[in-house]
Amino acid sequence: PGSIPVTGILAQEPYYPPRKDLGNNYTSYIAASYVKFVESSGGRVAPIFINQDPEYYQTIVDSVNGILFPGGSISITNSSGYGMGVQLLYEAVVKKNLQGTYLPLWGTCLGFEAIMYLSAGMTNWLTICDSMNEAKPLGFEPGFRQSRLFTGVPGNILEALWQEKVTVNFHRWCMTRENLTASGLAEDFLLLTTNRDADGLEFVSTVEHNYLPFYGVQWHPEKNAFEWDTGHKYNNIPHSHTAIKVTQYFGNFFVNQARLNSQKFFSTEEEKAHLIYNYEPTDVSGFTGFNQVYLFS
Repeated sequence: PGSIPVTGILAQEPYYPPRKDLGNNYTSYIAASYVKFVESSGGRVAPIFINQDPEYYQTIVDSVNGILFPGGSISITNSSGYGMGVQLLYEAVVKKNLQGTYLPLWGTCLGFEAIMYLSAGMTNWLTICDSMNEAKPLGFEPGFRQSRLFTGVPGNILEALWQEKVTVNFHRWCMTRENLTASGLAEDFLLLTTNRDADGLEFVSTVEHNYLPFYGVQWHPEKNAFEWDTGHKYNNIPHSHTAIKVTQYFGNFFVNQARLNSQKFFSTEEEKAHLIYNYEPTDVSGFTGFNQVYLFS
């Protein structure tokens, strides 16, 4: 309430071999677009590192005002550092909310898939699909306007989401409508939008939890404003005036959700030690689908 919220963003192992020319013996990264997504809406970011003990993740959950699971190309099971991190964070965030502390959780693409996996009791109901480098409008479900996520969306942004290709997709796994129901997830999550992949398969593209402040998008709102064609085959990211407004709306929505949480780090010094300002982004546009990433040893 009135403070500048801190969102914890989980790192993950690089999907490409570490490169010596970057001058860093790194083991994980966070794409800078997720950091900018939060910062451009008035929030701050604390990177959450992988391969830490449960106490570390509990401290993060007790200190930040929101958690973001980013997209990427790594396992969502506990065979990866990312997968173990999302599991420990998810369990702690669920418990925190059930105990009465409002702590929002956002999942984008891989992060959305992780939320689906964990919410289904670590059972994988995802289906192989093909929606890489595809920009699409959203297919809205009946009742979407009654959701927390869309109840306040301005008419011009809603029209763009419905009629223009302003949501970009980069994923090889999908949650179908049928599996959302068969898994029991439809009892806990409100289906807000769907889309179809390159082969016509319908997939779930936006959800929110019925009573927990959990939000999942299979598409990438952060890319419209902060990722550009790097010559690395990803050239369909929309950058129109309305596409940028889409990024801003969803960034503002999540940061405003984080403002409803009043948690703080133990001290100003501890907070400073956790913030992303202790690190510098690295240009990786020559060989990845990102423009910049934060690299961590």
